[in-house]
Amino acid sequence: MKSKYKKVPFLLLLPLLFPYIILFSLICIFTNTLMEKIFHNNGLYLILLLIITYVIALFSSIIFCIKSILIRINSQELLHINMIIKLIQIPAYILIFIFSLLCFLTIFTMGISIVLMIFDCMAILLTGIIGLAGITRCLIENKLPKKTVVIYGILQFVFCIDIIASIKIYNKIKKANNNENTSNISS
Repeated sequence: MKSKYKKVPFLLLLPLLFPYIILFSLICIFTNTLMEKIFHNNGLYLILLLIITYVIALFSSIIFCIKSILIRINSQELLHINMIIKLIQIPAYILIFIFSLLCFLTIFTMGISIVLMIFDCMAILLTGIIGLAGITRCLIENKLPKKTVVIYGILQFVFCIDIIASIKIYNKIKKANNNENTSNISS
């Protein structure tokens, strides 16, 4: 099996980094120096950065999804990329979750927790689209039944379960490909 990608493609850089950009925004908000030097104490610039970054990341994910299906990137490779992206994002999600819990403790900062939850959902959408590309390829390559594709497709958009599902589906396809390669060699 020849791999088109040895690492995460450049097109997926913003979807990969989006949770870390959220984390950077939180650090900027609560450190006067960064907020002053980077955003000139204007929260609207920070919000604008997040919105522009998200829109570009969303388009990047959609373009990658369409491109990977059209140019027939191997399903195992797509699932591997998806799994790596989700695993790299775990530290950012943990820190955002801890910060969100701390903000939820007081009535004055509960709004921040709600906004962070919305941003988390937005970030999951980005990686879910990438996972959907890999799962769609599995269906096209007849590696999975339609019911399994639908279940794993939905799980790509469910918080925390998406990581477990991406690891499980990658291992399943990798094992199927290894069994297929072994039977081709022995024939």
